[in-house]
Amino acid sequence: MGFLYIIKTKRLTKIGITADIQRRMNELKPDRIHQVVTLPRARELEKKLHRLFADKRLPGSEYFFLSWAERRKACRLARRAGKRVRFLYQAPRQATARWLSPGVALEVCGFGLAVGVAALWITQSQPNVEQRQAPVSFAAPTKSFVSV
Repeated sequence: MGFLYIIKTKRLTKIGITADIQRRMNELKPDRIHQVVTLPRARELEKKLHRLFADKRLPGSEYFFLSWAERRKACRLARRAGKRVRFLYQAPRQATARWLSPGVALEVCGFGLAVGVAALWITQSQPNVEQRQAPVSFAAPTKSFVSV
């Protein structure tokens, strides 16, 4: 008896099997767990899903570039084949960066565009703890700059 899991990390979907699901999720640290099922022949279903999405596969891995509909189809097939498993897993929290400015500030996907003197503050949130802020500041002698 094994576990088949479908998880998402950034833009990639991983379809794999394991005997210890909690240990494996702690190793992989996924952004989202879409499906975990338990079934006696998990390897057979894993191979079937890998063949189904072979054209979307990242070469030499169990990672796939799947759309939302394809990921949903894989989860549906997994649910039909096995018994769904629910377990407690909390994804690690990521550090966030924000551009703060007395003038204009804009953050787009982690890249900042600011006019005037700006400061970068890095914050890391922790459960049940006040946010810590470590200011890192710099001055820009020009009127505007773009961080890319």
